[in-house]
Amino acid sequence: MAILTKIRNRSGLAIGAVGLALGLFVVSDALNSSKGWFGGSSQSNNVGEINGESIGIKQFDDKLNYNLENFKKRTQQENLDEATRGQVRDQTWNQMLNDFMLLKEYNELGVTISEKELADMVYGENIHPQIKQSFTDPNTGMFDVNLVKRNLKQITEGSDDKMKAQWKEFEDYLVTETLQRKYSNLLKKGLYATSLEAKNMYIGRTQSSEVNFVALAYNTVADSSIVAEDGELKSYFKKNIEKYKERENSRKLEFVVWDFAPTSEDSAVVQKWAFDQVAQFKAAENDTAYVDINSDTKFDATAKRRSDFPESVQARIFRDSVGTVIGPVFENGKYSIYKISGTKQDSVFSMRASHILIRAEGATMTDTINAQQKANDILGRLRKGEDFAKLATEFGTDGTKDRGGDLGWFPEGQMVKEFNDAVKNGKKGDQFVLKTQFGFHVIKITEDKTKKLVCAGVLERAVEASEKTTTSAYNDASQFAAASRNVEDFNKNVDEKKMVKRVAEFVRETDNFLPGYNDAREAVRWSFNAKVGDVSEVMTVGGDKYVIASLSLIREKGKANFESSKDRVTNDYRKDKKAEQLSEKLKVAMEGATTLDALSRKINQAVTPIAAQTFENGSIPYVGFDNSFAGTIAGTSALNKLTGPVKGDAAVYAYQVNKITPPAPLTDYTQQKTELSGSLQQRVEYSYFEILKELKSVKDNRYQFY
Repeated sequence: MAILTKIRNRSGLAIGAVGLALGLFVVSDALNSSKGWFGGSSQSNNVGEINGESIGIKQFDDKLNYNLENFKKRTQQENLDEATRGQVRDQTWNQMLNDFMLLKEYNELGVTISEKELADMVYGENIHPQIKQSFTDPNTGMFDVNLVKRNLKQITEGSDDKMKAQWKEFEDYLVTETLQRKYSNLLKKGLYATSLEAKNMYIGRTQSSEVNFVALAYNTVADSSIVAEDGELKSYFKKNIEKYKERENSRKLEFVVWDFAPTSEDSAVVQKWAFDQVAQFKAAENDTAYVDINSDTKFDATAKRRSDFPESVQARIFRDSVGTVIGPVFENGKYSIYKISGTKQDSVFSMRASHILIRAEGATMTDTINAQQKANDILGRLRKGEDFAKLATEFGTDGTKDRGGDLGWFPEGQMVKEFNDAVKNGKKGDQFVLKTQFGFHVIKITEDKTKKLVCAGVLERAVEASEKTTTSAYNDASQFAAASRNVEDFNKNVDEKKMVKRVAEFVRETDNFLPGYNDAREAVRWSFNAKVGDVSEVMTVGGDKYVIASLSLIREKGKANFESSKDRVTNDYRKDKKAEQLSEKLKVAMEGATTLDALSRKINQAVTPIAAQTFENGSIPYVGFDNSFAGTIAGTSALNKLTGPVKGDAAVYAYQVNKITPPAPLTDYTQQKTELSGSLQQRVEYSYFEILKELKSVKDNRYQFY
């Protein structure tokens, strides 16, 4: 077996999930120049921009189509839904950004990978985990590098150009991943914590203050008591404008929905078709041709195991004779009719069993003995006639407990050896306890093993909305759209027709959904090409719904908009006004009060003690999190002094520090340095790509095209 096939079969090639959303796709030209991607001066033909250079729509589409075809081959899917295509587009975009931005970084820093390093990952001293996993014997746990070499020789010296291309793709993946890892490690090694930072961290955690305080919480003042006039809010907004700048582009939509899901009449039509087909399908002499002409899907000539068929028809398909027609059955929104076309023998057995897994609660011998005893007790109850599924639900400790312990049909070799052999050597109805590396299994063999494979033609048709159903919904939506050419009419018609108006608050340009509705790319794209107050034409969402939307708000990255921030501004303004009122109240009460007890009686608030408040712990008893007040306490050196009023995040305080306990002397801050450095390195590992996008002024205009 060729190396690529083996890697794919055992690990799916795992080209996905390698940093930076390179996803499921091979970066076949990861080391090539990015020249040729960028060109064209017309903004209408540019899908994006990096450092002032445009990415043309044609160049992006070429790369996208390549990845789409690659994905179809890898997953053996002919048609991809819009959600999957959207994921491919996102990953293609990240590929292009990765190649353009990071390749320049690699070149400038001298980050490379040699042929010797690549060979070392494939068959040398430092084998890549993907290759090691694919060529490790599951029975012995031993990796065979000679098997890798033989397969690689077969590919490179053979005449199969397809396998050579696949191997080249995998090599490119290894190169890309390794360069990313080197670059990431280079960045991480450049980050460190100073002795002063480590010392401050240690003090912030260990130095504590014994404090008494009284608090006037902001939530004791009703919001309604703070009158927030627009003029004052706008003035407050301008003074604090940096606080309200948007972090990303987004839109607010209001929309109404017309559902054109299949009606009962539509379902009845397909049901009648299915029952009418039974006799004709049974009489057909050429099953392949009949299915290809009449079914939603083509004839599949593959002989399959029992587990490959739906549970509802498994028994009859594997029991009845060739030529038998089974169905129609309705499952997953479609009617299906099965005709047994032929049988074969598999090279391995298929088996079926249920189990109840009992794990030891600890690592001691006593824990193991208790787990075994529990399994034996359950077996005893089963032999007295109790229901297996019920006991599995009650005592099982793995995911099968939710389906009564049923493992379904599984091929020989799929389970661990002890389990596999026990079921293989048993017979239907056997019940016993077995120990494996996972714990003690109470096992019931629910079917006899078999090597039988069946080929069955499947005639199927999905229940879909008829033209009458979709036309009726579309006509209603179109009439609404014609009468709603502005936002005032839109809202008026919603009220008159008593429709439910839905709101999508923060719609981003790359989103493919509206709240509660998937496959809404058309509506998202419209919102980023519309103006506030615009009302859309009829759009399709989720494949079975029409929507009409009104654009309520535009939020632009890096800009602050009063209307879009008004709720936040109002809350912050009220909080500040409450702080002013409560500070004045506390200030007046503190006049003439020399102790915290005297102050507490004047404002009718209890004194709260804190035995050991640290800078790092922002939790304040009976108040909640208030980092501002925690920081104020940590910065107070005066003892037994009544201090206030102090404005915090959650309240206004007056307090008194009674005692400060300094940290134990420490001369070596290595542990703190290591922790701080590790935190910094972890942050940069997951954020450097986004930082590069900011530095390179990346603009994403895909929403204009997709």
